[in-house]
Amino acid sequence: MKTFFIRLSSGLVVAAMAITAMLYNQYSFFVFLSIVLLGSLYEYFNITQLKREVTTGFFQGKWFVMVLSYLAFIKAFILASPPSSSPIGNNLLRILFDGLMSLRDSSLTLNVTIPIFVFLLFIVELYSKSEKPFENIGWKTVAIFWIVVPVILTTNIYFQQGGFFILAMFMSIWMYDSFAYICGSLLGKHKLFERISPKKTVEGMVGGMLITMLVYSFANKIPQLQMFSRVEWMVLALVTMVAATFGDLVESLLKRSLNVKDSGQIMPGHGGFLDRLDSFYVAVPFVAMTLWMFTQIRNLILVFEYLSQ
Repeated sequence: MKTFFIRLSSGLVVAAMAITAMLYNQYSFFVFLSIVLLGSLYEYFNITQLKREVTTGFFQGKWFVMVLSYLAFIKAFILASPPSSSPIGNNLLRILFDGLMSLRDSSLTLNVTIPIFVFLLFIVELYSKSEKPFENIGWKTVAIFWIVVPVILTTNIYFQQGGFFILAMFMSIWMYDSFAYICGSLLGKHKLFERISPKKTVEGMVGGMLITMLVYSFANKIPQLQMFSRVEWMVLALVTMVAATFGDLVESLLKRSLNVKDSGQIMPGHGGFLDRLDSFYVAVPFVAMTLWMFTQIRNLILVFEYLSQ
């Protein structure tokens, strides 16, 4: 019972802080994502240190990757955020300033910065005289694509869709996990992936998905979430839950391969950043792709409507 109350109280406190950060303003969201990014990377490099070649050098160690990752995140946040009003009084200079601000491309971080940072890791290993250079590169690259890229995508989604949409994503994962646990406890007979996660069942997964999709079929009734239709919200919920399921399994596979129980102890009774965000990290790229597909479908509908006139 004591453990239950510890889990409940720590979960409520962290959830309240996260929700406040998502909805208050873009600066609180920046702080929230900064903590999530750096905390997750720190945990990842701590639990994988036995598999990597331990070094005291800055450029060969985890701190170099963490600094590069944070710089990429800051750049992505600046490029994705709406441009500030011109501080220049002269009309011509103001036009030039506003023109430069309008040229900002939020995709530059993923298209250019991340590949450059990855290739910097290759260059560093050339000078490290390491006995396992590609193992070191591999572990660091996994951190960038598993943690950093989803955080940057989350930044882009936040400025495109708003904080309530990010909250809706988190809520769908939390809701799915809760209902999957309940359905699995009551009805579970067939193991989903026993080799990796013995407690997960097919009945729990299906039950959690059906109930969560039913709830999200009413999401467009909420004023802040009316940017999508009922069907679109159900599709988004389904995509998020399927990806979240594999995200949880991937982190379980990582912990089993490293022989660790939890990635960290930041949340008493819940584990660390990776334990709480493993589903979210894998879900974000699939949600971003789904949003892109929605935009293309809407554009095609507009074209067909125009041509039919």
